[in-house]
Amino acid sequence: MSQLLYLQEKLQDVGATMGRMEMELARHPDSAGLAANMRSLRKLHANLQADFAYSADQLGLDVLHYRLLEERPTAKALSSSVGTFQEAVSVAYEALRYGKRKRRSVSPLIASETAFQIAYSYPGSFGVVFTIPSPRMLIPEMPSTLDAAMRTVLDLGKAHDNKAIITDVEHNFGKATVSAVYSWAKANSQNRIGTAIEWRRSNQLRSEVLIQEPEFRALSETLEKLADTKVTSIRPAGTLVGADIKAKTFHFVTTNDETIRGHFGDAISESAHAELPRHYRAVIQKTTETTYATDEEIITYFLDKLEPL
Repeated sequence: MSQLLYLQEKLQDVGATMGRMEMELARHPDSAGLAANMRSLRKLHANLQADFAYSADQLGLDVLHYRLLEERPTAKALSSSVGTFQEAVSVAYEALRYGKRKRRSVSPLIASETAFQIAYSYPGSFGVVFTIPSPRMLIPEMPSTLDAAMRTVLDLGKAHDNKAIITDVEHNFGKATVSAVYSWAKANSQNRIGTAIEWRRSNQLRSEVLIQEPEFRALSETLEKLADTKVTSIRPAGTLVGADIKAKTFHFVTTNDETIRGHFGDAISESAHAELPRHYRAVIQKTTETTYATDEEIITYFLDKLEPL
């Protein structure tokens, strides 16, 4: 670990020096000496990154390069972009471990196993490098659970308006993963930034993606429009306490004191009389619509038939 900490400090120092050198080059763009020094620093920085990746791998750590396509991002843009990405990976990871998830909350264990630890940053298009513990498989090429979660989030991040990819992720991981990726896309879209991400193990590139701000915007808008619809038939017993023939609406109270309001077609008509108040068994179509973008559920009821008790 001491070697990793040493390389981390060296990378931070060299990165800071490169930042100052870039400012000098901006003021003196024709300086051959400054340009040569910058080339040397970039080479040194690249070598240190390779050494850091190797040392991290020896300790069972993967390395995540998260770059914002913006030279001077705000603190809000950085925190919201990285924070929502972290949540999306954690939620996808939990779905792989324990099955499809409807809600985005993750257990403390999952949060710990997927936590991004800051290693160092570098100038230019602002980048942050994180380390993440990752189990080593018996066959190195075999993807771990964390690999699969990362690739799923990155693939969905590039889905744009591809409904087939979105539906596939929802089917295999549950709505929570889609909702978490929506928050990531929305955060980047609102801050008008893109991201470039590399997931590495030593010198091996496990996954990578570059997503521009318009792509994040397209994905978030697509998810805001899509919804999962589930229709079930219910047969509650209770009392019909209200009905509006013109508006075609009804008010039904079950024996468990649950209030159901909705619409009807021919369930109440000249040929299908109903009395108020009166006990009935109602045949009702319950429609639950859940948007991919949020956890909000919209439930509507349609009365098919009334059966007197």
